[in-house]
Amino acid sequence: MRNIEIAKTRENNFTICVDKIYLHSKYYPFKEAEKFIIENKDIYIDKKYVVVYGLALGYHVIKLLEKLNSNCKVYVFDFDNEVVKKCADIGMLNEIKKDNRVELFLDYSKGFPNKLQEKMNLVEDIIIYKPSLKCLPESYELIKSLFRSYELAKIGIQRFGEIAKENYKYNTNRRNYKISEFYSKYSFKDKPIVIAAGGPSLENTLHTLKSFRDRFYIFALGQTLSILVKNAIKPDAIVIIDPQEDVYELHIKGHEDLDIPLCFLSTASRWVVSNYKGPKYIFFNDKDKNNKDDITINTGKTVAVAALDIAVKSGTDKIILTGQDLAFINNKFHAGDEIESSLYNKSTVKVLGVDGKMLKTTSGMLEFKRNIENIIKDNPKVTFINCSKGARIEGTLEGDLV
Repeated sequence: MRNIEIAKTRENNFTICVDKIYLHSKYYPFKEAEKFIIENKDIYIDKKYVVVYGLALGYHVIKLLEKLNSNCKVYVFDFDNEVVKKCADIGMLNEIKKDNRVELFLDYSKGFPNKLQEKMNLVEDIIIYKPSLKCLPESYELIKSLFRSYELAKIGIQRFGEIAKENYKYNTNRRNYKISEFYSKYSFKDKPIVIAAGGPSLENTLHTLKSFRDRFYIFALGQTLSILVKNAIKPDAIVIIDPQEDVYELHIKGHEDLDIPLCFLSTASRWVVSNYKGPKYIFFNDKDKNNKDDITINTGKTVAVAALDIAVKSGTDKIILTGQDLAFINNKFHAGDEIESSLYNKSTVKVLGVDGKMLKTTSGMLEFKRNIENIIKDNPKVTFINCSKGARIEGTLEGDLV
């Protein structure tokens, strides 16, 4: 049972506290809302549509409406019925409803995510009122996950958007093989595919991978190529989605002449694409004019998901995950790294490990974990085996390589 309290503020307004989380200032909620809206001005200035998630008591919505022109349409989403009721009880919801620019979506139903996605497609960015997300019950983890994915994507666009655009322009203007041609040329149906991710536990499987190399196909994820080659393990495919120049400098340089197919996202590092001499196969994560295939590859913001989806679409019936730890193992996050004590000590997020113990991780890694689990859930005819030693991955069997 949630503890929800309404309290008076110094200005004789109201604030709300949900399980000790204040959704607005205890003192000056309108001033706080004004500051929040100003900080998000790039999202709504001169825009035809604005999408907001999180109603709370509506102070930020009222301040937003004061800033908008008369023709702007505002879509407000929230499905925390208990908080919405409190907003109605104090009269704030009725004030917002009086403005004909506002359309409210306040009842969670089966079609809610689709309606949210429909409105999000109208805008370049959305206003997320994070206190509303923070206080949601665990039963709404799916929606929390949706917004975490959105935030991760937004961070990625802000950091690498321009590089990705230049990569896309370069990659789509050169002659590359299509991903459908990759499937036509190479068959992976007679043996399991090992996805070699870069977590610390990869180090523990290198000897087995080398000793029983002929039992598997191996897909290297960019950063694991050099580790595998250093240990005399030649992968069957390389997958990259990262747009940065460093991908070439740190992971591919020195291995340009390998005769191994490189599968790369349309926005992946052009430095890798231009320097790699082996066969190159471009893939897309959506339908666009340059995607000549009927095939789109789900990337889920991480190369592991892209490699998983490529493996699934190859027709294999068994996929083995190794090094897919998604957590700190012995204070390390990546295979080959030194101990990362500072990052480990800062981490406050925990996840259940394959050994039944709780492991430290990051919120970003938890989101990648959910995206991996979605691929697994969507492909019930494929057996997924987790040989990693980090987080437990739902839908996988746990075991050793051999």
